[in-house]
Amino acid sequence: MGSRLEPLRRASAERLPRWLGGGALRLLAVCAFVIAMGMISPRVDQSEAGALALGGLLVAIGAVAAFLLLTRRVLHRLPVAALGAGLARAEAVLLSIRRVGLLLLGLAFMLLWTEIYLGVWWFRPEGAFSGLGEEPRIADFFYYAVSTAFINPPGDISALSRGARTATMVEMLTAAALLSTYLGSFVNWTPDPDAAEPPAPVADGEAATPG
Repeated sequence: MGSRLEPLRRASAERLPRWLGGGALRLLAVCAFVIAMGMISPRVDQSEAGALALGGLLVAIGAVAAFLLLTRRVLHRLPVAALGAGLARAEAVLLSIRRVGLLLLGLAFMLLWTEIYLGVWWFRPEGAFSGLGEEPRIADFFYYAVSTAFINPPGDISALSRGARTATMVEMLTAAALLSTYLGSFVNWTPDPDAAEPPAPVADGEAATPG
């Protein structure tokens, strides 16, 4: 019995560390960030919330620029002439999304919406959300953004103003779109060059020519 399981053990020893090296380390990093955000998050007043929202906007612009640079590098490695310009660009975007990974994409998405909710609260701190004090923690907005991304806004923090409710609905829609796009990145949309062409239709009454 041991001799039969030996090839399986060798295969697992070769493949398991590769799987753990990428996904598990990203998961640990994201969990550590979430723990740090929840436990040591500072409180902010209205002016600090506005500064954080502006800083988050600049960081988001930089992240988009970095993603576009990555997509451009991926595009240069694709056979653009064979795929066509439009299909090659779409394939480059999907490959870049898959390379970044769902965990990092999700974390960046939730941080972006944390900054948006900070901006909403900065604009109208007295009536934007219920369940927040005069100086809420950044973790409160992050908690709201994470819960809303999973289509389950928290019960202890609620959107009151039209701006906060609109932002909440938009986050739900964009979260579903992000997940769909990520799952779609694993689908091969490129045509198969080796696929056989369908035979030409034979006209009625036309006899087949013997070979």
